[in-house]
Amino acid sequence: MKRLVFDPEACILCESCVLACSLAHEGAVSLSRSRIVVTEAIHLHGTMAHVCRQCKDTPCVQSCPVDALIQDKGTGAISVNRERCVACGACETACPFGGIRIDQKRRDVLVCDLCSGDPRCVQVCIPGALSFSDKGNIPCK
Repeated sequence: MKRLVFDPEACILCESCVLACSLAHEGAVSLSRSRIVVTEAIHLHGTMAHVCRQCKDTPCVQSCPVDALIQDKGTGAISVNRERCVACGACETACPFGGIRIDQKRRDVLVCDLCSGDPRCVQVCIPGALSFSDKGNIPCK
């Protein structure tokens, strides 16, 4: 199973990945509607990408009280049944990596769906800080 893999040493904080993600999913450029968030981790002297890691143990899925999250067994991508989701935030709290967020204004869950196996964020990452590889298959705990 492939995952998004982030190399903090290569990241230049251009946020092209963030903008490409929101454009692909929302049809508009919006930092707040992206499924990936890149931050400067001053205490770690580098950058961090907050994105779904397709965890094997899926704490977000397990925490959902209304069973609105489903993990694709083939790709590991998390999908949201928006009719069931109540935007309670249990999934956001359960994710140890900040890879799933609740947009409280729109009462919507934002989680990476891997763009059907061709992540837009990886396509636009000129410095090569993001890749889509099976090298990232490490435990999420």
